[in-house]
Amino acid sequence: METKDGGRMHVVMLPWLAFGHVLPFTEFAKRVARQGHRVTLLSTPRNTRRLIDIPPGLAGLIRVVDVPLPRVDRLPDHAEATIDLPSDDLRPYLRRAYDAAFQRELSRLLEEEARPDWVLVDYASYWAPAAAARHGVPCAFLSLFGAAALSFFGSPETLLGLGRHAKTEPAHLTAVPEYVPFPTTVAFRGYEAREMFKPRMVPVDSGVSEDYRYAKTIQGCRLVGIRSSTEFEPEWLQLLGELYEKPAPGSVVYAAFGSEVKLTSAQLQRIAPGLAVVLLPLVFEQGLNARNLVDKKVGVEVARDEQDGSFAADDIAAALRRVMVEDEGEQFGAKVKELAKVFGDDEVNDQCVREFLSHLSEHSKKNQG
Repeated sequence: METKDGGRMHVVMLPWLAFGHVLPFTEFAKRVARQGHRVTLLSTPRNTRRLIDIPPGLAGLIRVVDVPLPRVDRLPDHAEATIDLPSDDLRPYLRRAYDAAFQRELSRLLEEEARPDWVLVDYASYWAPAAAARHGVPCAFLSLFGAAALSFFGSPETLLGLGRHAKTEPAHLTAVPEYVPFPTTVAFRGYEAREMFKPRMVPVDSGVSEDYRYAKTIQGCRLVGIRSSTEFEPEWLQLLGELYEKPAPGSVVYAAFGSEVKLTSAQLQRIAPGLAVVLLPLVFEQGLNARNLVDKKVGVEVARDEQDGSFAADDIAAALRRVMVEDEGEQFGAKVKELAKVFGDDEVNDQCVREFLSHLSEHSKKNQG
């Protein structure tokens, strides 16, 4: 895991401006630093203050660079993460600010005398691979989504709306893709597809679509690190490697943090009575992730109206009873305990980090040799 001059690696990390992205990247930075490597983590001043806490013992290995965002029309003052936005309609303006500020800062870092060995990027930094390549620095894509979700959306060609598997209308998101060779329920419900199609697949005021960002990031990166495990979804990891046609080290596992989910007041009013009835915890999952957990027998999805996605307190109570009260719950409990040995084992997580770093080091040596 050393560079050609015998020293440890130096990596730059560029997370997207969402709590569910900054936090995992920060945790991963700590794990990389504990292996003796140097990390430069790009953030914004406000996100650094409220999210990034570097232990004193790692302060000499992790440098947090605050990147102020420029003023952008319609972007609220002090909005530096998606959770700061009063409406999801304002996300394109946060992306525009992110693109301008972080692209400029990355270029500055790449022009320093001591260039990094790798740039590790989130999906949003679609411009990073080309910028790094101009300085002879490779990029790796760190995906915070599992292999099932990434595979569902397909290859970079498909993400760009090209080829026979292109998803050009909401209905295309409600069926399991033809290229998936095994049985699965991983697909969007109709109400999910209608809600997310336009913001994800249609170019917005930031200039490009979400899927374009994914496609260009994947195409430009040398390696893909998946936030998953071969013990959890081996079939999806194998399929993803075929779709991306590049190495996809599947056992990159680090601390799991959920993304932000903004519930409407009506949804909150329905949830509270459901909790009061059963007095059991409630966990919400995103659509594709929820289907994958159901397939893996580690979760039960709350029944929702297929047209508008609405649900009632009784629906929540019924799902919770299946998991926590009825006989079926024993099967869920056994499966969860099995997976906890993988996802909850700190040594396993650190070993995955070591393996991923070895991939980076070996790849660098091949290119240098």
